Amino acid sequence: MTGDDTRGGGRADGPLPYVLVALAFTTGMIDAVSFLDLGQIFVAAMTGNVIILGLGLGLAGHGTPLPSALSLMSFAAGAAGGGRTILSWPGHRHRGLLLAAGTAVQTVLVCGASILASRYGFADPRTRWPVIMMLAFSLGWEYAVVRGIRVSDLNTTVVTTTLTSLFAESVVPARQGRRLVSICALLAGALVSGTLRRLLFPAAPLWTAVLILTGCTLIAYVAARRPGAEHWR
Repeated sequence: MTGDDTRGGGRADGPLPYVLVALAFTTGMIDAVSFLDLGQIFVAAMTGNVIILGLGLGLAGHGTPLPSALSLMSFAAGAAGGGRTILSWPGHRHRGLLLAAGTAVQTVLVCGASILASRYGFADPRTRWPVIMMLAFSLGWEYAVVRGIRVSDLNTTVVTTTLTSLFAESVVPARQGRRLVSICALLAGALVSGTLRRLLFPAAPLWTAVLILTGCTLIAYVAARRPGAEHWR
């Protein structure tokens, strides 16, 4: 996975693969927080939320389906917003700048959720609902933007498709390596999230995600402005 890796169209991706791996890592961190502290729901893995919602609706005593439904709707709203941003993005603008702009929005949303969680905790529903909404919206937004910049074989939120492609398709080792790295990044993010939560405080993984997202925003912006960036536009 180097800056000289090319996409299907034969163009290089520059540093974008590295940024996407970092985004996948933060996704693992945030989804771990949502499962442990926000009512055993997900804000990125929407397949799991659909199952949880179905169980909540079909099994009495399994818990309220509201958190998973709220997460699904917020993720969909974020994906719709990110999709509209991509459609309105000028064709001549660098996709590195698109990623920087998208990640900046996500950083603000995750930072807002971190402030609420740090100040009021996760137990109060008046805090939990807006935290779920902001995190799920931010990840729906992220996934739409990531799809829009079209870096092949690197997924930041959906592991099922990546895992299937890893074992079902016979492709060059470099592409398989990208898929494996994205899966490992999600796993590592969840592992680090649990460790930070145990050693520091429950909202620590969210604040760590804010720092990483800020770094991703700056890296994507600076890289897109550097000489030679037109080769991976």
